Amino acid sequence: MAPASASPPIFAGEFRHAVDAKNRVTIPARWRRAEVDEFFTLADVDGGFLMVMPPEVIRGVAEKVEQDPRLTPADRRKFIRQFYAQAQHTASDKAGRIVLPEDQCRQLSLRGEVVLVGSHSRFEVWSPDAWARVQAEETPTFRHVLGLMGI
Repeated sequence: MAPASASPPIFAGEFRHAVDAKNRVTIPARWRRAEVDEFFTLADVDGGFLMVMPPEVIRGVAEKVEQDPRLTPADRRKFIRQFYAQAQHTASDKAGRIVLPEDQCRQLSLRGEVVLVGSHSRFEVWSPDAWARVQAEETPTFRHVLGLMGI
């Protein structure tokens, strides 16, 4: 495992894991940086998934919002207040598990098996059914952009 001071991981891949009775889910070993990692969770109710972000990513949200000239100072304050009020802190245990907040799991119907999906600087937690639907919907766009990029 890399030391905590190493560069942030790139969250890539898809992993299926069980959520135990205490709402714990194991983070894939390749996504871990230290014996204990900190994360922040935020439910994307419209998208149907749980965002899981390391501290440097969640800090970056405020910086990005503060520097966006399209937002008024009042809109910045309101967004930052709501964003950070809804985000919940969690840390992994020595076994590499994090506790998914009960209220967020309930909002998103996350129980039993979940799918952890890498999304570059963060990862997402999906129910298997929701993830299957999104994959089917997004595959044509993915293939189109893949072709445009010449990959």
